[in-house]
Amino acid sequence: MKSKLYLIGVTIILLIVAVFIEKHYDLATWQLLLVYLIPYLLIGHETLGEAAEGIAKGDMFNEHFLMAIATIGALCIGFFPGSETEFPEAVFVMLFFQVGELFEGYAEGKSRDSISHLMDIRPDVANVIRNDEVESVAPDTVKIGETILIKRGEKIPLDGIVVEGSALLDTVALTGESVPRAIKDGDEIYSGCINLKGELKVRTTKTFGESTASKIIALVESADRNKSKSEAFITRFARIYTPIVVFAALALAIIPPMLGAMGIATSLMGGGTFGENFPLWLNRALIFLVVSCPCALVISVPLTFFGGIGGASRNGILIKGSNYMDALAKIGTVVFDKTGTLTHGEVLVQADEGAPVVVNDGIKEGSAEAVRCLKALGVKKTVMLTGDHEEIGKKVAGQVGVDEYHAELLPADKVTHLEKLLKTKPAGRTLAYVGDGINDAPVLKRADVGIAMGALGSDAAIDAADVVLMDDDPRKIALAMKIARHTIHVAHENVIFAIAVKMAVLVLATIGLGTMWMAVFADVGVTVLAVLNAMRTLKKNR
Repeated sequence: MKSKLYLIGVTIILLIVAVFIEKHYDLATWQLLLVYLIPYLLIGHETLGEAAEGIAKGDMFNEHFLMAIATIGALCIGFFPGSETEFPEAVFVMLFFQVGELFEGYAEGKSRDSISHLMDIRPDVANVIRNDEVESVAPDTVKIGETILIKRGEKIPLDGIVVEGSALLDTVALTGESVPRAIKDGDEIYSGCINLKGELKVRTTKTFGESTASKIIALVESADRNKSKSEAFITRFARIYTPIVVFAALALAIIPPMLGAMGIATSLMGGGTFGENFPLWLNRALIFLVVSCPCALVISVPLTFFGGIGGASRNGILIKGSNYMDALAKIGTVVFDKTGTLTHGEVLVQADEGAPVVVNDGIKEGSAEAVRCLKALGVKKTVMLTGDHEEIGKKVAGQVGVDEYHAELLPADKVTHLEKLLKTKPAGRTLAYVGDGINDAPVLKRADVGIAMGALGSDAAIDAADVVLMDDDPRKIALAMKIARHTIHVAHENVIFAIAVKMAVLVLATIGLGTMWMAVFADVGVTVLAVLNAMRTLKKNR
């Protein structure tokens, strides 16, 4: 980043010197070319190298190739009879292309920083107690059943159960929650958390490779493999679009001068020989090439989704790929598991006054609010499925406010009910299933988007779900929807803006009213603005 910034600064200085020389010294065209080649090659050597490498590999139709032929053409156009030199324009196009890449690199770095806190959860060392002595070893050498010592300020290296001591844990890297979690004897503990206060002895229950931290890191690292429909379309679009643009520019440079020379030209094409008209149309073709470069789309759309995934992770919401952003944004039906999702999953004995249901578990504080938030976002139907008795299911459903419920269900029955709901869901909308991920894996897999609730330490949730909520707060479902909708809205903004500006300048270039400066804005300027817009998805709360 710093080296590219330095390169841009030096190029600007050299370009100013070159313009000064052109204005104050009467040099031949070839001499002037040598003067401008210094800043051009300084700033453009990477782009030219990428273009040459693409040609060598048979993948020539990319943005580097477009920039290379457009700027080389601008350098050559001044040697045609009756045409003016465009040396400064050639350098400026390459310069601003690098400025655009600088902004892209900065924005991508910010996006990666937004999920880097998840990379930081990987511990470097484990203090294992062997033969009554504490040994500092690599976490991947610790076996299941061994006892590790976790001191104040240390990261928890492996999942396990506390056998001695109490502590306050910072779980923000996993859950996005800033409130420390109190831990005591007998509690489960998960790798990646930080011990803020106290000292713990923990009996490990998983190896390092199977620990929560390792699984989450693997999930985040693979999140960019599953592309959204918008991303996949842009990638396919660029592969087809770029060669079409190159051949269209070639036709624009050659066909109008030929028609003019044959005497069948319009007033726009002009008359005269092919040689007289060719520089004019070559200039328009070069502008056409610069404008047509799909950088703004190819860069900003994936960056938008990557930023959205990063922003979600900072809220303790892990989205396995940008394709699930599409599904989250279009949720029309939400189906809840009861135990561990809408309720705490802890057995309580309750009895109303004058009554003998009841063994029950307490409803989570945010469950009713979560259902209301989903309704406010346009979710048409909320359903609760549970294996509990009818009276318990009815009571919980009434308290949290779901539209319907089905009780006394076996795991296979949940799949059957989900299949019915999938067939009756609103057109163009998706169905989400929210469960604890342990005994709901088949339903999580079958839903359009499976959301694992309270999945801290749950292997089944991380493996089966498409979206993992790293704490027990059901209100995060609505937040995930908001983040997804905002991300897709920003991506659509970038696509519409980029295409609109490019089409306008393309029309102007074709009829001779476009300039190379317009082309620079339509390419690099639009790219920079689209990248800056994409960075809006990085905000933590939405």
